[in-house]
Amino acid sequence: MIASLVHVGYVLMLCALLARDVLWLRATLMAAQTVLAAYAWSIGVLPIAAWNALFVVINGAWVVRIARERRAVVLPPPLAEIHQRAFQAMSPGEFLRFWHAGRSTAVSGGRLAVQGTYPEALSFLTRGCADVVRDGRRVAGLADGQFAGEMSLITGAPANADVVVRGAADVHRWLVADLLALRDAQPAVWSRLQLVLGADLVEKVRRGDAVDA
Repeated sequence: MIASLVHVGYVLMLCALLARDVLWLRATLMAAQTVLAAYAWSIGVLPIAAWNALFVVINGAWVVRIARERRAVVLPPPLAEIHQRAFQAMSPGEFLRFWHAGRSTAVSGGRLAVQGTYPEALSFLTRGCADVVRDGRRVAGLADGQFAGEMSLITGAPANADVVVRGAADVHRWLVADLLALRDAQPAVWSRLQLVLGADLVEKVRRGDAVDA
């Protein structure tokens, strides 16, 4: 009976490796390692029991974290509207964490991007509008719900136009350095951010406002 535990443990591990969902993978691995730890303990191989017990703790922590992240997130009305309008590629929870990683600022005039330079931040207009100016000539306009500085973030090239706020506006900004750190630490979230920015560019092209700013 005790010897059969090792077979149960490895069957569970095989099932874990076949799982497509990371939550089920972690949970099944935790079950497999619990069984293997019990088996190792029963035959007196304490180092193997200890290692498997450690793996159980690690996978258990991940199961709790993933389950919490997947709980339904209720966004406050203003953020729910922004999410629906521009960030649908992100889950509500991802969007909320990403939003709080930035900072909202009230501006009056000023530039969100400067031609020939790398923007220090990705900007999102939450209220107001801006002009896109290339070589001193207005070539497009941005309204609330649109990004400025996204092309430089995507391509790595400097902006080839100024983005000048027209009058008073509210802007939410993420430092490029923080976004590059996000790219390295959370590639899945970074990929969904690319989808968000891509949708913004498609909308600009549709309206004829696409510029490399």
